[in-house]
Amino acid sequence: MKPVSMLKRLFLRMTGPAEKRFTCWLPERIGFFTMFILRRLFSGVTMAPDIRTTVDGLPDDAVIVYVSKNRSYFEFLCYYTRYMQARIPFPQLCFDCKIRMLQPIGRLIHIAGAQIRHFLRHFSMRDPYREGFIREEIARGTTAYLPLVGKREFYLSFIKSKDDPIRHLIKIQRDLKRPICLISHLMFFSKRPASTWPTLSDIVFGSPQKPGKLRRLTTLFNKPERIFIEVSDPVNVKAFLEAADNRGRSTAYLALKLRRDLLSQINAHRKSITGPTIKMPEEIKQEILTSEELRQFMTSHAKRRETTIFEAHREAVQYVDEIAAHYSPSFINIAHRIIGRFLKVVFESVTANPDALADIKRVSRKGPVIFMPAHKSHMDSILLSFTLYDNHMPCPHIFAGKNLSFWPMAPIFRRVGAFFVRRSFKGAVFYAKVFSAYIFQLLKEGFNIAVYIEGTRSRSGKLLQPQLGMLSILLHAFFKGACQNLIFVPVFIAYDRIPDEGSYLHEISGGKKSPENFRQMLKAKSILKKRYGSVYLNFGHPLALADVLAEQNLIGASLSSKQQNGLCRSIGAHIMNAIDRQTVVTPQSMVAGALLSSGREIISRKELDFRVEASMSLLYAQKTPLAETLTQGHEGALETTLKHYQGRKFIQGSDEQGKGGGRPDAWRIIENRRNALDYYKNISICHFIPAAFTSLAILEKDAFQFSTTDLHDTYRRLQELFSEEFNPDPTNPPAFTVRKTMKAFIDMAILVPHPTMPDTYNLSSEGYRKLVFFAGYIEPFIAAYQTALVYLTKNRRNRHDRNKMLKRMLGIGNRMLKQGEIRLKESISKANYDNAANFFAKNGIRGSEDEETIRGWNKTLAHYQSLIAR
Repeated sequence: MKPVSMLKRLFLRMTGPAEKRFTCWLPERIGFFTMFILRRLFSGVTMAPDIRTTVDGLPDDAVIVYVSKNRSYFEFLCYYTRYMQARIPFPQLCFDCKIRMLQPIGRLIHIAGAQIRHFLRHFSMRDPYREGFIREEIARGTTAYLPLVGKREFYLSFIKSKDDPIRHLIKIQRDLKRPICLISHLMFFSKRPASTWPTLSDIVFGSPQKPGKLRRLTTLFNKPERIFIEVSDPVNVKAFLEAADNRGRSTAYLALKLRRDLLSQINAHRKSITGPTIKMPEEIKQEILTSEELRQFMTSHAKRRETTIFEAHREAVQYVDEIAAHYSPSFINIAHRIIGRFLKVVFESVTANPDALADIKRVSRKGPVIFMPAHKSHMDSILLSFTLYDNHMPCPHIFAGKNLSFWPMAPIFRRVGAFFVRRSFKGAVFYAKVFSAYIFQLLKEGFNIAVYIEGTRSRSGKLLQPQLGMLSILLHAFFKGACQNLIFVPVFIAYDRIPDEGSYLHEISGGKKSPENFRQMLKAKSILKKRYGSVYLNFGHPLALADVLAEQNLIGASLSSKQQNGLCRSIGAHIMNAIDRQTVVTPQSMVAGALLSSGREIISRKELDFRVEASMSLLYAQKTPLAETLTQGHEGALETTLKHYQGRKFIQGSDEQGKGGGRPDAWRIIENRRNALDYYKNISICHFIPAAFTSLAILEKDAFQFSTTDLHDTYRRLQELFSEEFNPDPTNPPAFTVRKTMKAFIDMAILVPHPTMPDTYNLSSEGYRKLVFFAGYIEPFIAAYQTALVYLTKNRRNRHDRNKMLKRMLGIGNRMLKQGEIRLKESISKANYDNAANFFAKNGIRGSEDEETIRGWNKTLAHYQSLIAR
């Protein structure tokens, strides 16, 4: 054989066929040692749990393309390694990237040979686009990685003739039957948002949002847990091309539009996790004080007060300093670590639904999120911020009362996002204007805000009536153009044991509220010596203001003050109802209700088991959110809770066996601890109120056979009577709630449908006992309203100082309890009396002059009381 022929054959063997001879494709097998190093290198990087869910939700035949904003070999190798390890489709094809270092040596030789051969024939380098390699791999279903922004690639494709990868994908999709799905990826090296004043290290090593190579490697080796991956909603290119707005458009136009949409999606997703760009406090203050609306008000204010505009400016600056937070991401990061250790000491666990958090994170890309939690404890703000930050969302700015701005905690609270507001704006018009301007600026910047819609902590355990002042200010800012949308998220925080329990019981019994100060905080260190069980954070379905306006045909309309007030009340009612639906029933709450209902001092173990079974049947029938300890088995939860209450001297066994550690035959409720049990009962009472009202309506019929329509009027009257206590369902009428409750009663064997008569039911013998038990949930409120009427009977109109009135009602309640006119100590409640006074005032009863009306209400309340206490 000739030497020339031998060299030619050897050269062809080295170069081999042209297919897959490109460095933009990485084989699955790259060598054991190389793969071992990559796996060890990226093992600490955290992947969002919804990555697998997102991939699994794609069409079975979809071609997956992972999209990132900037070209990064680091990101490509991380996705390649971690996804292969997790058995998720991993990228092998890398657009506009050349991966040489990790290619097997034999493959590198073949690639080099193919390039040489091509160059000798065509005097140009091989191109995977022109030679159809990219098209073939996508058609074959190879998972790819696509960076959107490079230093030169977009310029070359936009100015010169270099192929644009997105344009190429669109051309491929036009000829391909299977869909190409783009999943935007974000890799975070820090949760810190961008800042308007970069540090020296940011300039030298790159910012935490876009770190340089050295900063990436340093973070990877020293603190890999800080690096985490997030994914956005997938974009189906086939569906994108078939959309009505895109039909008939040129490929170039569609490529630019798709690129712009993906970049907007990535930027919005990043902002939803890190929060908006942080400006210096002076910059924020300047923007507030120079806003047009506030400047006009300051001018008119100065004229009215006959003072200079500079005096008005000085007053406005003082108000901003009094209100504003000094949001510090660095301080929040430190506080998060400290609080994490603190919560582990105080609570056994803090749990939140990850799916609900993922929904909130997704919808937060459309506008600022307004978290609206029920307010049970000073710990609420800590738990909410910690949970959000722990799940890769920014800590919200938190609405806080002026009473919390005491030294030295005020500067700390401000740095974690608290802004302070006075309890009342009465007579402070200028202050209210400045506060509104501050809220406008927060929404304009894109900050999330946490607002306690009840206005204050609940001292009774149940949800209070909504205070709509803050919601009104938020809506006003929205209609003034502060943001494009507002997302309202109801939140319920449930505690096995409330840290503030002692102070609440003191206040509800008539004690004076201790003002918050540093000395009080030092006393609160005793909290570290106790364990408070588990905490549950339940997030309701996000409510977008834009959707509400669309439903009411108000988009683009100019709303009058009356319409805005109506919208505010409507949203407030929906939020309160959503919080009720998210209320978690804990064993402590459920058992407290079973112990107290019926008002007995001693309850047999057989009766207690009967009530617990009835409660659980009702909760399951209503699909009520339950604490994990209840879902795992309520029998064990019952035993644990009874021991807990016995240890805290709420109850005690009624026999010697109980004292010896066995199971007592009965439990005695300690009289002076009934209020504490009532507090825990009230936490989940919203789930029992429909059953209580329906039960009382059935008992009122005093018949073993009735129809659903017979109950509607009584249910409606009870709902109106206790309108200050419980928030009705704003979307469904009483008839709907009655029918839903009746269905649950049928499932529980309380009622039996009549075999021949439609919409007619028979009451079972055991069902009667359950009705009396459920109706007993509202007995404390009936007794409290009776006490309030006794006070009104003895006092004339317009002579009621609020505090003195409530104090006198407490005295009357204690006297009536001793004389046996009422039988429940828990009905002696400052909160219940306050609500009763509000209800009767709204219904025209303000004093002894309304004797006839008082007599009618007394008769009604006595009637309901007699039905329960049979």
